[in-house]
Parts: sequence; C-alpha cells; structure tokens
Amino acid sequence: MRFQYLAITCITWIAMTYGPICLADVGEKTDDVTHNFIEVPQEFVVCTGWHALCSNSTDCKTNGDKAYCDCMRVNETHIVYTSEIQDAVVKNLTQAKCTNEHPCDVDQAPVCIAIKDGQYEVDGVKYDWVSTYSYRGWCSLLKNLTACDQNSTGYTGDRYWAICDAAPCTENQNGSNPDKPLICQCRINDTPFVGMNGSCTGDGGGIMSSMPLWAWDFSNNTYPFAMPGYEYVQGACAACKSDPLPP
Repeated sequence: MRFQYLAITCITWIAMTYGPICLADVGEKTDDVTHNFIEVPQEFVVCTGWHALCSNSTDCKTNGDKAYCDCMRVNETHIVYTSEIQDAVVKNLTQAKCTNEHPCDVDQAPVCIAIKDGQYEVDGVKYDWVSTYSYRGWCSLLKNLTACDQNSTGYTGDRYWAICDAAPCTENQNGSNPDKPLICQCRINDTPFVGMNGSCTGDGGGIMSSMPLWAWDFSNNTYPFAMPGYEYVQGACAACKSDPLPP
C-alpha cells in the first residue's frame, strides 16, 4: 500500500510567510512512501546594474494607497526582496526558480533579467526602472536610525511610512533635485518602522521610505537575518584603524 505524507500545517505556514510555493518530488521512496519536499523561495536575490534607490527618500508624498518618492538612480550590485516583487509573472518565476534548496547566483533570478531588460510589468505597464535595495550611502544612514512605534506611549511621529522594495519607477520630469531623478510608486504601511533621518517624522510634510522595525537589531547595529553583502558594509563603515591583537 502506498502512502503520501502531506504536512498540511507546515505548508500553510510557509505559504502565509513566503507567498507562492512549489512542491518538488525528489523521487525518493522509503518503504513505498513517496516524500514531497517543499521548495521555500529565496528571501533575497542579488542582481547587478541600474536600479532606483529610495533609502534616502524622507519626503514621499501620499496619494491614495501609494506614496510617490523621489529616488536616486544608481548602477551597482543590488538586492531584491522576492516577496515584494509586484510583477506577478516575474514573482512566480523567481520564487519557483530561486529557492533555499537551489539558490540563484548573482543575476540568475528572472527578476534581475526583467529589471535589466525593462520588462518589469505592473498593472499592464512595463517599467524601465525598479526600486531595489543597495548599500549606497549606508554608512551615513546607519548613524541616524531610530525606532518608531506608533503604539508606544507618547509617540508623536508619523503613523505611515513607504515601503519601496520592488516598486515601479519612472523618470521624474518635474523634479528639481538632480540627485533624485526618478519617482517611485511605493506602497504605504502603518506598522512600526525604522526612522531613517534621525526622527520618526518625514520631511516637508511627507513620509519616509523605510523598513519595518523588526528588520533592524538596534542593540547590535545589524540586521537580525542574513542580508547579502552586509558583512562587507560593516567593514566599510568601521573606523580606519588597526584592530587590537587577541590576548
């Protein structure tokens, strides 16, 4: 008699946490039992090339359910948070191909190709620019991170913040800041967040592009998860001096 084991609880939890998943039958049988293993999508994939960078955008203007942020245009290695990919087809392809069991190397993810080729599509529109994450200016940003929790007693900062991961972007035809020639359509969130400008309030009446509060360990000044490349950034941000010899 053949049995197939379905870990329903585990599958449901992973689907809620990571979004679409795929089941890969490895074809391995033990005592006539076929084991199906869940391929969990990579949380981050690494790309190279041009992208929009909104980590220094602290005056995003809200309009409906979107925040419009003036962002930088940079050409460097960057990181895509796969669960935030807004192109549904590219998201499914990326999460199916790039898994923890079979991770994608630099530029192997379908989302990297879509961004480079201008094939990133949101609501029927293809965009030449996409906001992703890179470490440009991170050492200066690191000095001004603040915990912002709207639920804490006496809180007076912004309630909302913009999450610009994988947001579609266009050239800002009316922009006055040459350092931020792109405008990105970011999602709006109302959960606790990290203040990126030394406070919990955006500039000029706007809100800031940021990350959720759980994504930063203030005690140790680092991410509480494995962020690609951060070990090199920590060294770059350190003071230029010799380390003491061990005792």
